[in-house]
Amino acid sequence: MTAPATTGAERDALRSTARRLGLQTALLVLGCLVVVGAAVLLVVVQAQAESTRSRLEGAVHSIDDAHDAPPGMWVAVASQRGLSTSDELPDSLPDVDVMRAVARSGEDTWTTAPTEAGTVRVLTGSHDGTVVQAALDPTESREELARLVLALLAAGAVGVVLAGLGAVWLTRRAVQPMVAALALQRRFVADASHELRTPLTLLATRAQLLDRHMTADWGTAEPDRVQHDVDGLLADAGALTAVLDDMLLAADARSVDAVPVDAAELATEVVDAARATAADRSIVIERLGADHALALASPVSVRRAVTALVDNAIDHAGSSVQVDVTTRASRVAIQVRDDGPGMPPEGTDLFRRFASHRDDDADGARRHYGIGLALVAEVAAQHGGSVVASARADGLPGAAITLELPGAP
Repeated sequence: MTAPATTGAERDALRSTARRLGLQTALLVLGCLVVVGAAVLLVVVQAQAESTRSRLEGAVHSIDDAHDAPPGMWVAVASQRGLSTSDELPDSLPDVDVMRAVARSGEDTWTTAPTEAGTVRVLTGSHDGTVVQAALDPTESREELARLVLALLAAGAVGVVLAGLGAVWLTRRAVQPMVAALALQRRFVADASHELRTPLTLLATRAQLLDRHMTADWGTAEPDRVQHDVDGLLADAGALTAVLDDMLLAADARSVDAVPVDAAELATEVVDAARATAADRSIVIERLGADHALALASPVSVRRAVTALVDNAIDHAGSSVQVDVTTRASRVAIQVRDDGPGMPPEGTDLFRRFASHRDDDADGARRHYGIGLALVAEVAAQHGGSVVASARADGLPGAAITLELPGAP
């Protein structure tokens, strides 16, 4: 069954909720990415520090000549041959005082030195009478960190945007059933207030008249007059029950339990039940078409739908109504034709709730409510069928409404 239409306010609330949850999700994802990014950077910085320490220790205990220094490392070597340094050594290196102290003590010493690339750690050690002082150029490691940070920012931005959009989409899908349920509840309340007002008013009026006749005219009132009021009271109660049945059926959004049902036999029963009403209005009602047509449907729902179509045709007809049942392919079609004024102006939705094009002031016109054809459309949707209103195919005046249902295997 199609979801009930939502109001503009409900759609605005849905969009606002989706945007708000999308923003909150994006902020949550952003917070998670910041924590993860900070952890990644911390691990990388610690790994770089450990790598620097290992490389410097290996250099000061193995290098004998400054020109043997690996790329990206500044080295100064003091030996019996004198002091030699690697190329592009910063002005703050070598620290001769530290090298002399290490030559006397023989212990490795960590210090820092300012350079154009920033402050660097310096390790001074000795081996075999040679004092070596080494430091790593921080440019490469800082470029690596910069690339990592840029990658994290780019990935984080894309992730935040996608998370926000995904949250908006998922929120709209998740909230839609709730919105549909609220719309269905609102529609049922609207149906109740609209549909029950007239029959309840008539029922109350009938009861008041009957009470007046039974009290003021007790013992003198004509039996036919009292019987007429009682019959009217029963008719109004029956009309009210029918409206309630329609409303409850229309408000039930659950899928139906479809079973094989003979749509032709059902249509015949509806026509037989409507003959008395049609005769009161001098209308001839006929059942045409197939004698048997199995459809896969709910008998109660389809009976209410066909009854609504027949009632609508009788209300519009001038002199005749035809109910034609046919089968084609795997579908069963129930078409109800009348010879009334025909189709309403183009653009009019016959199946919209409370849509009405009948003259209430016409003499002898039956009371009607705006839920009948809307009920037919909803029954068709529940069964995976369709309902179409059109002009008569034979070219005669009037209208034809066709209800199609899936055929039973």
